[in-house]
Amino acid sequence: MSTQDEQYVVFAINENFYAISIHDVAEIIRMQTVKWVPNSREEFLGVIHLREHIIPIISLHRIFSEDEKTIDSKTRMIVLQTNDQEFGFVVDEVDHVMFLSDEHISPAPHMSQSEWITGVYHHDSKTIALLNLQTLLQQVDIQKVLD
Repeated sequence: MSTQDEQYVVFAINENFYAISIHDVAEIIRMQTVKWVPNSREEFLGVIHLREHIIPIISLHRIFSEDEKTIDSKTRMIVLQTNDQEFGFVVDEVDHVMFLSDEHISPAPHMSQSEWITGVYHHDSKTIALLNLQTLLQQVDIQKVLD
C-alpha cells in the first residue's frame, strides 16, 4: 500500500461515522427544501435546485437501514460529482475533514455492508468507515435513481 495522504470528509449517520474521499465532493451545504418526485425509489428523497442545477438527493439513512433523524441545524447535504453526474447525500452532520495515509487504515471487517467499505480508521473514540462511493452507487443502482 502507498503511504500517500488522501483527504476525507467525515460525517455522521445517527451515531455511526463514515468518510468519503474529498475528490468526490463538490460542496457541502445546509439542508435545503427537497422537492418530492412521484414514483421514485425509496432511497431517493427528491431533488433540490442549486444554482440552476437540479440535484437528486439520496438518503444514506435508508441505504444503511438506519432510523432517520429529525432534521436540525447540523444536518447537511454533501453534493457529490462522479462520472459527470451530480447528486447529494443527506447526513446528520459533517464532523470534520482529515488527511489519512493508507498505513493508518485497517481492512474492512466482514459484515453485511463490507462491500461498500474500503477500510476503517480509529480516531479518538470513533470508528470511521471509509466508503467506496463507486461500489455504494452500483449497489443502490444510482443510474436508475438519476434517470
